[in-house]
Amino acid sequence: MTTAGIEVNGTEAGAVIVPLNPPPFFVALRELGPTLTWTGIVLLAVGAVGSAFLIFGPAQRRLRTLEQAARALGEGRTDVRAAEGGGDEVGSLATTFNRMADDLSARAAALAASDRARRQLLADVSHELMTPLAAIRGYTETLAMPELRLDKDTQARYLSIIGDETHKLESLIGDLLDLARLEGGGGTLTIEDVPVRELFGRIADRHGPAIREHSITLDVDVKPPDLTIRADGQKLEQALQNLAANALRHTPQGGTLTLRAEETAEGTRMIVRDTGPGIPPEHLPHIFERFYKADASRTAAALSGSGLGLSIVQAIVERHGGTVTASNAPDGGAVFEIRIPRPPLPTSTRH
Repeated sequence: MTTAGIEVNGTEAGAVIVPLNPPPFFVALRELGPTLTWTGIVLLAVGAVGSAFLIFGPAQRRLRTLEQAARALGEGRTDVRAAEGGGDEVGSLATTFNRMADDLSARAAALAASDRARRQLLADVSHELMTPLAAIRGYTETLAMPELRLDKDTQARYLSIIGDETHKLESLIGDLLDLARLEGGGGTLTIEDVPVRELFGRIADRHGPAIREHSITLDVDVKPPDLTIRADGQKLEQALQNLAANALRHTPQGGTLTLRAEETAEGTRMIVRDTGPGIPPEHLPHIFERFYKADASRTAAALSGSGLGLSIVQAIVERHGGTVTASNAPDGGAVFEIRIPRPPLPTSTRH
């Protein structure tokens, strides 16, 4: 070690001793340890609080916002959305919440639209039922009046009107029941191989008197001639009979009714075309709606007398997995096209 004296006013007052080697580590730790420990603890606490504030503060605020959005959604406000920023678990939760809110909003809109459609259908059905019922009641009350002396011809005419209105009422109720079964998935389709040429032949036989009476040319074209389709023969015939009756109703004297079918790569394509006035373009998007009324020259109600004919056609085709569309031919007349997809081939299993 090295020593050095300390003199004060020429008098030795002390000495400074400096060791040549550093003191042992445990001596320094014993002397400085408590100070360093408390300093580290304070720094660690300050760092932890600062980190928590910087890291978890924004997440807490976003969680609070997400909680408020969830409460608003629970109160029926389907337009609320949560902020999706952050790129962490909170952001992922917000994205999932927004998807759920979008789904609930879409379902609420669909339910509202369905309720409006149900109310409109109820009003339309009530109106359609009241018309024949009012006529039946009026003529029945007239016939029952004892003070009126009606001759036999008048009585017969009134009874004929009552019979016609009763037939309309039965037709409307039958169409409503058919449409309800088809759209509700009720009833089982009897799928079989149906020869298309025979199907067209039955349509021609049924409407033969009207075709001959108005000198209408029936053009039947089936390619290939032995074309068959996997379908419920009775249901498919009902759809085609409705379309053919509608086409004949709007085909002028000496016009042409076309029944065409062909095999395609996707399945079978069938066309019913007339040479009438066609369908006004503004009505084409709504032509398959129930009770939809177009103009006086051509209406959806004219198809079957109930306003449900085209809706029934659409329901039958859709039950077969197909589509039906309406359009106007370039040279005039309405064209209804049915596409029935080819059924999938059965999968074979090897034992």
